Amino acid sequence: MTEQKIDAVKMTRSIRERNYERLRHLSRAERLAFYREQARLMNAKAATLVTAAMPIPTQIR
Repeated sequence: MTEQKIDAVKMTRSIRERNYERLRHLSRAERLAFYREQARLMNAKAATLVTAAMPIPTQIR
C-alpha cells in the first residue's frame, strides 16, 4: 500500500482562488449569504454522516 501525501497549502490556495473567482463580483452581503449557505450544507452533511456511523442499539433481554 502506498503512502498518500496531502499538500495542505496547495489545497488551501486552490480553494481560496476558486472561491475568489466565484465571489469577486458579489457584494459583501451576498458573499456572507454564500458562506452561510455553504456552512448550512456542510453541517447537514456532517449530521447525516454521524447518524449513518452510529451503531444500531441491540435489545438486551
